[in-house]
This record gives sequence, C-alpha cells and structure tokens, in this order.
Amino acid sequence: MSITQVRAACPHDCPDTCAILVTVEDGVATAVRGDPEHPTTAGVLCTKVSRYVERTYSPDRVLHPMRRVGKKGEGKFEQITWDEALDEIAARLKPIAARDPQAILPYSYCGTMGLVQGESMSLRFFNKLGASLLDRTICATAGFTGYKYTVGASIGTDMEQFQDAKLILIWGGNPIASNLHFWMRA
Repeated sequence: MSITQVRAACPHDCPDTCAILVTVEDGVATAVRGDPEHPTTAGVLCTKVSRYVERTYSPDRVLHPMRRVGKKGEGKFEQITWDEALDEIAARLKPIAARDPQAILPYSYCGTMGLVQGESMSLRFFNKLGASLLDRTICATAGFTGYKYTVGASIGTDMEQFQDAKLILIWGGNPIASNLHFWMRA
C-alpha cells in the first residue's frame, strides 16, 4: 500500500486561498484537511472543501454525459458517449448560431471558478460562435463594482482588518459555511 500526502490549494473563489493537504492511498484520495501552517486558515477548512473526498467519490456524481429521457423534472436520464453528447450539442447550437448567435447567452461563472473552468476555453468557444458578449456572472460584477465604489480599489481587503470593523454587512453570503476564516476574524 502506497500512502502519500499531496499539497494543494482550494480552487474556489474566496479570498482565503486555503492550503489543502490530501492523503492519497494507492492513487485514491482518502482524506482532505487544512494545512495547519497556512497563515490565514490555520488548518481549518470550510464545509465545501472539507467534504471533497465524499463529493469526488459520491455514487450520485455525474461522470459521463447524460441525456434526458423523461419529462423535465422527472430525473430520468440515460448515459451516452462523449461523441453523442457533442454531436447533439452541435446539432442544437448550429441552427441558433446560423440564425442569431447572440441569442446564445453563456453562463459559466459558478461552482469552481479557477482559470481553466471560468476564464479559458469557454471564452474562446463562445467568442468563435459569436455568442452574446455579456458579463457571464450573476453576482461577481455587482460585487466588484460595489467593492470598488465603497473601498476604492478592486483588490481584496486585508483579512486582518476585519477585526477592527465597527459594522460588517453580509449580503447574499454565508461566511460560517463557505468563508469561515472571514467570520473568525470578524
């Protein structure tokens, strides 16, 4: 049996950039914990990241393309190949792109927002297709704009300063569940 510990960084888009220690046994991740040497998190992980192993190996995780075979909302799907999935997607996008590609509105700014997931291939794909050039977020642009007009800069606040705040207004977030390091300092 081969057991190794791999250092990683959280791919989510909160300001903590948590350091993660992943235990791998014979090529399978068996545990995820925070790095106690990380200056901000001190080894504590949020509920999203602390359950990575459970999410990764969940029997409910979608690992293959699926086609709906029942009515929308019934939850009935069948597994199809990647070639079938890509062919079906292309068959649906081509007539829309031929008629009015700006009718396609990409939304891809959710979940893991790393460079590969949110800032890379999808931008090129939708640009080539001629899709709408709308900001692809629901909340980030509004938050960025509000932050810039309130604080005067677009960079994040030093977490050490939260403990000196007289008032912290949290709108649309749950820092106890997803950004607990902010909460601990506030």
